Formats: sequence, structure tokens, C-alpha cells
Amino acid sequence: MKNNIMIAIIALMQSAATAAGISFSAVSELTLEPVPLDSVYIWNKTRSTDTTLIGNYTIDIDVLAHLKSIKVTAPVNFDISNNFPNSFTGETSFYIHTPQSEMISIAVYNILGEKIVETARRLDTGTHTYSFDSGSLASGIYFIHARCGNTVRVTKIVKLGSATVGQLGLRYNGRVHFTIRPNKLFSANLQDIYQFVAYARDFVSDTLDNCVPRDGDVFQFKLWPVPPPDDFTSNWRGFNLLGKFSADGSNDGYIEKDFEMIAQLGFNFVRLPVDYRTYTVRGNWYQYREEELADIDHAVNWGQKYGIHVCLNLHRAPGYCVNPPGTPLPPSEDFSLWSDPEAREAFTAHWAMFAERYKGIPTEALSFNLVNEPSNVDGPTYVESMRGAIEAIRSISPDRFIISDELNFGQEDQDDITVFDVGMSPHFYNPMGITHYKAEWVSGSDSWTEPTWPVYLMSGFLYGSYKNPLNTPLVIKGSFEAGTEFKIQVQQVSTRADFRIYADGSLIYRKLFEPGPGSGEWEEVIYREEWNCYQNIYNKTYTTVLEKPAAVIEIKITEGDWLTFNRLEIIPPPGSSGQEITIEPGITDWGVPQASYRLTEMSEMELTTAPAGYERYFTPNGFLQKWIDFKNQGIPVHVGEWGVYNKTPHDVTLAFMKDRLAAMKAAGLGWALWNFRGSFGILDSGRADVVYENYKGHKLDRKMLDLLQKY
Repeated sequence: MKNNIMIAIIALMQSAATAAGISFSAVSELTLEPVPLDSVYIWNKTRSTDTTLIGNYTIDIDVLAHLKSIKVTAPVNFDISNNFPNSFTGETSFYIHTPQSEMISIAVYNILGEKIVETARRLDTGTHTYSFDSGSLASGIYFIHARCGNTVRVTKIVKLGSATVGQLGLRYNGRVHFTIRPNKLFSANLQDIYQFVAYARDFVSDTLDNCVPRDGDVFQFKLWPVPPPDDFTSNWRGFNLLGKFSADGSNDGYIEKDFEMIAQLGFNFVRLPVDYRTYTVRGNWYQYREEELADIDHAVNWGQKYGIHVCLNLHRAPGYCVNPPGTPLPPSEDFSLWSDPEAREAFTAHWAMFAERYKGIPTEALSFNLVNEPSNVDGPTYVESMRGAIEAIRSISPDRFIISDELNFGQEDQDDITVFDVGMSPHFYNPMGITHYKAEWVSGSDSWTEPTWPVYLMSGFLYGSYKNPLNTPLVIKGSFEAGTEFKIQVQQVSTRADFRIYADGSLIYRKLFEPGPGSGEWEEVIYREEWNCYQNIYNKTYTTVLEKPAAVIEIKITEGDWLTFNRLEIIPPPGSSGQEITIEPGITDWGVPQASYRLTEMSEMELTTAPAGYERYFTPNGFLQKWIDFKNQGIPVHVGEWGVYNKTPHDVTLAFMKDRLAAMKAAGLGWALWNFRGSFGILDSGRADVVYENYKGHKLDRKMLDLLQKY
């Protein structure tokens, strides 16, 4: 039997009161972790009565029928609540809790510490509500300070969207009637209909409507984190178009019908990854071919015609491309953008040419994305390589919005470049075991385990001493009987790997893998010239059996490079009550160390210790935090590429895309899917497991389209 790996951080709902009543709990929609609630607003829609529950989240059903008669309990301490809604455009509200009659002053400050507005009044014992109208204030972060004598309480608020025309000010709304903890606990078998609204710090409120509660019910809210303030890129959603993608085979130009369809389907952004060789004369990267540049002109013009922002990107720039050329470069162009002045001068000249060519195009219609997925370069070298092009563009079109892809194939944030007032563009293709399964250009991807989503949270790599500090062991704790069989299917081995299995610290199995040329126990010989080593495919299962019971199994490479495995089986001895476990690691990305697990009594694998790097797989938004931090600093961030190749099963693709779309929405990020027509796209994708719909002469993946339109 195959068991999913259980994640230790999966949220446990708060249990209902054992006597009677209903309870409320909340989890993050993105991380599934518990979220502490500040308050729950309760509205009895049948009887038109309401109250606010603060400090306790279990309430007797009979009390719900008599909301107006709830006894008010005095607050213990002076405090201020979070505001609700937590992100707002015009007006937001908050509570002030006072344990005794006091003079209370309230002020709102901006992020620079400047006071925006202030009010003061004497408040009686109890909880009071205020509203803050933000008027013409700009989007951003503000702080509400509440002072009682020498005690100050502060809450952070986030204004989103355009400035409103309301009157800036703080308004007192009166005392709140609420319950801390009802005393009576008995059932009333009510038929009343309720609406419940939850509020929590740093989350957008959530509503459960038309509820008919019964004794023991637990109502769980799913809360979205408050997104960072929107920038003008936040609503850019669209596709990459490949009309000038490569001189080696994708250079047919752009099609007006694509722009028309993209607009009709509700999208407003296209990114044009361009190969400089498609518009230059071979051997002279300064000689431009006007008839080829006209293809890009058409795309820019069609973008304006159909209300679509066009982002021009040099996918292959003079001196750099993330992909090797299909045709060798001529000697006059075989230079590195990261180290050779010749390449940097040509790179600068190309962007100066585009800046001059399109200087009359509004910045709202066109942006420049400098170079696709810079890699094998450090931050300072990258910045120096970009400096000339940025300065050339700004000297011609000072207002042109410039975008910098992130380093390390669009994955690693690069702070230094932000001094040039540019936007940032990460590319989201993680985990690659999902996004690039069986991609022909990714070595070894045809031997990866067929992906699922959510993935099995186990890395398929074991790293040896050559890859320190990645060389953590795979540890499984449990109650393993004598006779338990362990089977591991080894897929690929690099250079050398001293593979070992320990039980309670004692060595029970050892295998030395040394791939090389010619025939051997491997299935395929792979020689990597750039590293002068063999990385052969074994695709073979190795087995060991416990001679005595054990509590800890440790699997590792003690000395060597690395190996990958596709399957781990734990088979109890004959007659055992234990269940067979089969695990197919879901994390096939390079650089994710092994972790520790516990085998539960239900024969499920529970993750107990996760090394650095796992958070991006634990939580759908874990990998987004660094880009959220950028946006909170006022730096625009837009996802220039993301998507799933057509060999990943369609149901897995949609489940994965739904989580990624939700995460990007919560982070306030716009995006461009790779691509529109083709193997990642919604049209003519070539997926074998999709029932296509005919759309304007194309095969439309309606389910994928519906998903993209939803977010």
C-alpha cells in the first residue's frame, strides 16, 4: 500500500467544547498552519441580532439565540485590536479595550513616523470601537498608536488601492457588547441561520455565511495573508509569446490574432523573449535587419491596439543565453557578457537601439526586461554588466520601466541592482519535478518518478562528502521488527558514492557505486565532459533485511558525490500486523538536503526535522517571502515566467497551478505563463490527457483557462 507522507505542520483544528456549543478556529489558506483569531463577529440573520466574540472561541448555542442578553465582561488590560478589514481602501475599524474609565488618545502615523491624525476622549470600562477614514492617503503601511497614561499599544494597518475622496479622520463609534466566556452550556436545537466573520492580525477577514450550527460543530475559517501594497505590475497577467524566441527554430514573428485572443480572454500582458540573432546579420551583431525588427514593431503596436502591456526581453543577448546555441556562434560573437567588454558594448548598443526605436511608446504600454535568467554570475559582476544598458535606456527614455530577472535562473533575489530603480522578475519553476517532468532539454528528467501534487515531501537525492553541507542523512524513526526488508531503487550515481544503511547506529548494508565507461551494473553510461566525471543511470533495486528490531534507520552516503533514488520500500516480515510502505520522493530539485521522518502507528511517514530549503515545499507561499519583502519596500515585482510542461499529468498540473496562482495572488504578484500557444500553454499544448475545446481554430485547454481567469 502506498502512503502519503504526512506533514508535521498540517494544522489541527481546535476541538469543540465537550459539553455543548460551537467552536471557531482558523488556518492560513496558504500554509495550512493555525492562525490565532482576534475576534469573531456573529450575526443571527433569523433574529437580526449580533455580537462580537473576543478572547474565547467556544460559545453555547443557547447564547446564540439571545445575543442581546450576553453579559459584558470587563477587559483585564488596556489594549488595541487589529484593524478590520486588515487591508482596506477607504475605511477600517478597530477596538480599544479599557479595564477602567480613562482618558485615551489615539493617533495614526505613517512609516516615516509622521503623525497623520489624532483624537482623544475619556472611555468607560469596556471595549469601544473606532473607525479610521484614510481619505486621500496613498497606499502603504501606517500605524495606529493608542495611549493610556504611560502605556502605548500599536497596531499596523495596510492601505491598498487608490486614494479615496473621504474625509481623513478618526471616528468613535461607541461601546461594543460582546462575550468573553458564556457560562450556561445546554443545547437549544435551533434552526436559526448565522453569518460568522473572523478577524486576525495580518490576515484578510473571512466570512462563513448561512450557517445553521449544531452542538459540537467546529467552524474553521481559511484566511488569506494581507498582501503587500499593489504596484502597477500587480495586475499584469498574461503569457510569453515566442515569435522571435530563437534563430535556431522559432522565428516566424508574431500574430495579431494572438493579441486579439489574449485580450478577449481577459488578459493584459505579454512578454516577448527575443534572440538577438533573429534581427542581426550573422557575424556582425551591430548590423540590424530592419525587416526582422518590424516583427517586434508589430507586436508593440498590437499591444497598444488591444490594451496589452508588452515587455521586451533579450532571451539570448550578446554574450549570454541560459540555453546553449543550436548553431555555434561565429568567433566575432563568441564572448561572455559577464567578462568581456565586447559583449557588454554590444548589449548596451542593442538596448540603446530599442530605446531610441520605441521612445515614443508610453511606458504604460512597453517595458524592457534586460536579460533572461542570468546565471553563473555573482551580484556585483551582474550589476556592472547591466549598468551601461540601464544608463543608455534612461538617457533616451527616462521613464521607461526596466525589469531585471533574478540571478540563478530567476530564483535568487539580487539586491544590488535595485539602486537603479528597476523592477524585479523571479521565475517560478520549482519544484522542477512537477514543472519539467520529461522535458527533453533537462538531462535525466525522463527517468523522474511521475509527479503528484502535493508532492511526497522527501528529496530524491542523497549527497556525499563532496557536496557538504548538503550531505545530511535520510533518517526514519519507528518500531521496525526483525525481518523488515528495505528496498531502494537507485536511479543515477555521480562519480562515486559510498552508500550505507545503519540501524540504531550499526551498519547493516554497504554498497560502493563507482560509475565508469563500458559495461557494468549500470543501465546507461553518461559522461559529463564539463566535470570530467561519469553520472551513469543504474535503475536498479538494492535490498537489505533487519536481523534484529530497530528504532532508527539512517540512509546516507558517507564519502563521494551524489546519487538519486526513485523508490523506497519498507516491507514488514511475513505475519506482521504492519503495513508495507512505498515512497516515491517528490522533491527532485537539486540542492534540497535529506530530512528526518517518523513512522506512525498508522504506517504513515511524518516529517519531523526539515533542513533549510524545505520551506518552499512545505508551504505554497514559502518561496515567495523574499519577493513580498521587495514589494513592501516599494520595489515592483512581476513573475516573468512560470508553468508546467505538457508531460506532467493534467490533473496534477491543474492542482499545482491552483496553489501557485493562489500564492501569487496572496503576494500581490502579476505573472506571465510560459507560454500561450505551445507545450506549457492553454492553446495547442499537445497534452495527451486533455479533452480540448475548439477555439478560433485552436485546441483550447478550457480547465486551465478557467483556472487562470479565476486568479
